[in-house]
Amino acid sequence: MKTVRLVTRGQRSIYWALVVFAQALVQFGIAASRGEVDLIHIQLAWRGSAYRKLIIAAVARYFGVPYIVHLHAGQFDRFWSTCGTYLRRSINRLFVDSAAIIVLGDYGARVILDRLPTLQDKITILPNASASPSQPNRGRSGSERIRITFLGRLDPEKGVPQLVDALGKLAWRADWTATIAGSGELQQTRDRAQRLGIADRVDLPGWLAPSETAALLQQTDILALPSFVETLPMAVIEAFAYGVAVVATPVGAVPEVIAHGRNGILVPVGHVEALANALSQLLENGALRRSLGDAARRDHAERYEINTYITRLVSIWRKAARC
Repeated sequence: MKTVRLVTRGQRSIYWALVVFAQALVQFGIAASRGEVDLIHIQLAWRGSAYRKLIIAAVARYFGVPYIVHLHAGQFDRFWSTCGTYLRRSINRLFVDSAAIIVLGDYGARVILDRLPTLQDKITILPNASASPSQPNRGRSGSERIRITFLGRLDPEKGVPQLVDALGKLAWRADWTATIAGSGELQQTRDRAQRLGIADRVDLPGWLAPSETAALLQQTDILALPSFVETLPMAVIEAFAYGVAVVATPVGAVPEVIAHGRNGILVPVGHVEALANALSQLLENGALRRSLGDAARRDHAERYEINTYITRLVSIWRKAARC
């Protein structure tokens, strides 16, 4: 089986993104017209992603190429509900005409079935996965501060302001340091930490390459992800792989992965006090951190390991390509 990756959105300006999309569309159209495409796997998010993928799906239908829709975005539910009538019908057709639909959890399935209940048989739940680390989490020595890590885009929807405020409530403790990694509102986050008197203990490295993320997770004791909107964040899955204790909010498919008190801790969305209390509990209780991390590592090996994921995905591909 040969697979080719089509990039439909560049990382630079909107104008460059249009060029990238046009190139992808031409590449796909030529290959489809020659009968060289058996199946196209469409990664679907919201806003611009939805518009681009609707066009890709239309081209696929024109050339008789079956396609799979893989729904990722936590914001898609709201986007689908509030878009105009024509766009809503187009999205409906995108799902109805698909050969298969992949979602990350029961949450994603409900987003679709609440609107298109007849598509039950098309939907497969396939949670995100990651590779097992080549080097395990090394833990901390007795002289080191406990490291709290955030991985993701630095913006309000990820709960970054609430995380900084919660860390501010822990300013009196001398046993922690934090890394808030990702692109986005770096200066606003830095300013907030400065106002709370914790800037010297909060590192803001910006976006990290995969190797840098792996190195950080090897040194992380607690992952904090207090998001307002999610589907199933890779940060949680990757933290599980490294046996890191996770504190997160019960949004999207997160509560399908984190069993509160067994392999992580769930706190209410937007609740700074609860977040600070959960972090404080893990700072004080090394046995609890290790227990949650060990359970998370076992769950990753059983449910979220990339080789199992690939086997299931290829099976979905083969079935859809015969449609």
